[in-house]
Amino acid sequence: MWGFLRLGRARLAQETATSIAQKTTKQSYLQHRWFGLTTVRMAPVRDPNTQSNYDQWRTKHTTANFKVDFSAKCLRGSVIIELESQTDKASKEIILDSSFVDVSSIKLNSAPSQWEVRERTGPSGSPVHVVVPDGASKGEVVKLEIDLATTDKCTALQWLTPAQTSNKKAPFMFSQCQAIHARSIFPCQDTPDVKSTYDFIIRSPQVVIASGVPVPGATEDAGEDKVYKFEQKVPIPAYLFALASGDIASAPIGRCSCVATGPNELEASQWELKDDMDKFLDAAEKIVFPYRWGEYNVLVLPPSFPYGGSYRICRRSPRTESD
Repeated sequence: MWGFLRLGRARLAQETATSIAQKTTKQSYLQHRWFGLTTVRMAPVRDPNTQSNYDQWRTKHTTANFKVDFSAKCLRGSVIIELESQTDKASKEIILDSSFVDVSSIKLNSAPSQWEVRERTGPSGSPVHVVVPDGASKGEVVKLEIDLATTDKCTALQWLTPAQTSNKKAPFMFSQCQAIHARSIFPCQDTPDVKSTYDFIIRSPQVVIASGVPVPGATEDAGEDKVYKFEQKVPIPAYLFALASGDIASAPIGRCSCVATGPNELEASQWELKDDMDKFLDAAEKIVFPYRWGEYNVLVLPPSFPYGGSYRICRRSPRTESD
């Protein structure tokens, strides 16, 4: 009986909160208390840290095509973002998050588009507005091709000199997009409310790894550089977009795992992890579900990495303790 009464009160509180929410447009969520019971009614756009109109357009797939330029300390290239319309031609523009990104052109469905980068609003960045003149039918997918380069104000990338690595032989670059720094690499819907599959096409003079699974046999020579390709078939939020490039070697540590790190640390890192990685995955799978991302790898970053450790889909990134 008490369970039934609590359910009845919860339902009444929910209906009351719904009524209030329909009259309110300024709040991202509403709370209504009824006899000590609190219910929360979320508005369609729940994330106050994004300026994107992801309630009207949703990213379904992202292709990142970048060159790692160590001399200029930037990524340059393009992203292709495929967005699905959530309305029936009601929305006439796509709004993406961006922060200190140098955008040079944007095409809509392979044609030149009308777009602008609006004035910066603090840590939320400078939203990119792209006109979609005729809108799109609900469920229709449009493509934005954005040519860009990161800048020296990018908050997602760290560039290390050879002296900051253990063997002092090559520069090193890595990304840290959590929590809202993906927008400083490329315009995107930078919110965990939106998840996208990814293709990575990354050109670099150094080895590249990414938050995806390497495409077998896809690495190509491109002059002094190589082109590395990865794919992420399980949708992930923008903050899990991750890249690293440097003098990196790798070794197996489990049935679907490898460790990647500097050559000086490879043997010790493999020894540290190889006996336990499969045990970790087995324990986790018993608690939740079978691992869905294909590979679970570990990147051991140089000692100059400023965090104790971080997590990316397909890859865990602890910091080495050696100098």
